Amino acid sequence: MLKLLKRLLSRPATTAQADAVEPLSDADILREYFSPPAEAIDALAEFTRLVAAPLGNTEADRLAAWVRTGGQPGDDIAELLAWAIARDPGEDVAWTLTIWVDWKASDEIAWQANTLLDTLGIAARWEWARAPSEHTVPIGLLDFGDWLRPHGYHLLHVDTGGDDYFAFPLRAALLDEALAHAGRAGLKVEQADAFRVSQQIEP
Repeated sequence: MLKLLKRLLSRPATTAQADAVEPLSDADILREYFSPPAEAIDALAEFTRLVAAPLGNTEADRLAAWVRTGGQPGDDIAELLAWAIARDPGEDVAWTLTIWVDWKASDEIAWQANTLLDTLGIAARWEWARAPSEHTVPIGLLDFGDWLRPHGYHLLHVDTGGDDYFAFPLRAALLDEALAHAGRAGLKVEQADAFRVSQQIEP
């Protein structure tokens, strides 16, 4: 009995350590329990590829690949999309695909919209056609979306979970395919009518 006890107590410490479970890091916990499943990310990557179609295949493929590999642990689907396709129009960048403004920054819409039109290859310019008292972000986005539709694009809206507004154009011919990918990704995308209802704006 004493010999057995001595053998047990004299086991190398490395054996006991090998049996211990390594604690998960914060990043591991976020990745394991709070990140979207791989199937959702794959669907979002295909959605992103369609949104980025005006940029050409090479850039669209790059952004789709970023969705699969470039996010931070714990990023949700809307965050992955936003960080993939958003660029600050005030910076020296080659393209702009989004209008992303604070809830009260209606004065930011026109210049972001017109920078976006440069990316789409649309020479016409958009400007407010309403009295200043009616200049709110939701109304501006709806008006711009109505203006954009005859040019072959729908303006789509995604709730980022903050007090901002995030909108981007999609070629009309790609709408059904894109919405199918969004559904598989669990991305809540609003078209104009749904956005109008969610913002409680009268037609």
